[in-house]
Amino acid sequence: MSIKKLITSRYSVRSFIDKEVSLELIKEILKTANSAPSGGNIQPWKVYVVSNNSYKELTTQAVSNFDNGVQEAIDYEIYPKPLADEYKKRRSECASDMYEAISIERDDIDARMKQIRENFNFFGAPVGMIVTIDKSFAPNGWGHVGMFLQNLWLAAMDEGLGVCLQESWSIYPKTVKQVVKHPDNEMVWCGIAIGYPNTEDPINQYRTSRDSIDSFATFID
Repeated sequence: MSIKKLITSRYSVRSFIDKEVSLELIKEILKTANSAPSGGNIQPWKVYVVSNNSYKELTTQAVSNFDNGVQEAIDYEIYPKPLADEYKKRRSECASDMYEAISIERDDIDARMKQIRENFNFFGAPVGMIVTIDKSFAPNGWGHVGMFLQNLWLAAMDEGLGVCLQESWSIYPKTVKQVVKHPDNEMVWCGIAIGYPNTEDPINQYRTSRDSIDSFATFID
């Protein structure tokens, strides 16, 4: 598949089939992703791959946190507060489209919470990842990690895998650290669910909209 086709067909996979992903394949994807550019070649990304015992320990504790309303001190806000109307509208439309695809009504709070809860099961993916960055980095370093993540996503798709980046894991940094045991100088940026997509699940059949180029690009003579 061409790189253009990979980019334009990318979507967040939130349902996976019960099929193992080999460690060798994960390593190959990470090796490819590691070709991402970074200023001064600093390569500020760190990745912790969880499977088997570590996967079970992390998801069990995170789901327990969610079920019991546990709140941990976070290192960053996922969205600005307040969120500007332009961005709030897009986020609202994204959520509305997803819930409509899986037939969850707006006022069905229990069903919505159950779906949110699946974040902390990596949506049933066979492999989970936790991505961290050194706390000392300014926003430019975060941008470098973003390019790494895009590479990872496209490399995984090229192997027939599906991916979902999960900022939700950033709300349980203490729990994550207890399992992956990353150094104190690192902070949790996001999680990654990765596996073979369940193409028959309705949640994998809706697509988010994109604004026209005129909404974000300005051409100056």
